[in-house]
Amino acid sequence: MEQTSLRIIVDGLITNEDAEHYVRLTESVGFYQEGQAPGVSGAVVEVIDNEGNVYNFTEKETEPGLYTSRFAGQISNTYNLRVSLPDGTERLASDRMEPVMAIDRLEWQLDEDEQEDPVEKGFFYRILIYGQEPAATKDYYQFKFYRNDTIQNFDSGTGIFIADDDLIGGYINGLESPEYYKAGDEARFEMYRISRDSYLFYNDLANILNGDGGMTSPSPVNPRSNIFSSEGVELGLFQVAAVDKTSIIVGE
Repeated sequence: MEQTSLRIIVDGLITNEDAEHYVRLTESVGFYQEGQAPGVSGAVVEVIDNEGNVYNFTEKETEPGLYTSRFAGQISNTYNLRVSLPDGTERLASDRMEPVMAIDRLEWQLDEDEQEDPVEKGFFYRILIYGQEPAATKDYYQFKFYRNDTIQNFDSGTGIFIADDDLIGGYINGLESPEYYKAGDEARFEMYRISRDSYLFYNDLANILNGDGGMTSPSPVNPRSNIFSSEGVELGLFQVAAVDKTSIIVGE
């Protein structure tokens, strides 16, 4: 079977936290190739916001293809990515940071049915999330759940959990975590306000990863992307997202 030509994948994230934000550049790999995708070194990576601020991303010496820059993204700013690759081509992307709803609180709740017959011994507490979702705008979200600093994967192991405000429906009154916790665990919840571009990317990715691959399933296609070159749409996602996060100790 003929292998498709290698392409560059761009994976970037900027948030409103004062932290090291990243852009990761990797080569696509053949369908039958095993191992981690190789990083792309020697690129020039910069982000320019609508106020004219320039953020230069420096490649990590210990991790080829990972470029970082420390700053705090600002709500309502648009961030434009420019990647100049060693082969002379460029990758461009743009995304805007919208305000994220505040998490009012987390609660833990004992699931008595799960306690009677737990899938994993000792794990029968759900985390409940409360908050007010603004009704005036069309909003998209990505949720991340952590157990003792380890992100929890679900939906066939993808770890992708996204929603729009139609699904959330105003006040979030006890949204349940998809995973169980045990007493004494630190449960952390992160809510990202993402753009429609990011929402479509993750929705496409989840459909691909969760597809059964049967004869009646559609042929897999690349997720919709906001990465562009002179050749058109490229692979990956440049995500700009405000985040709110909080945590509790289960059982206390």
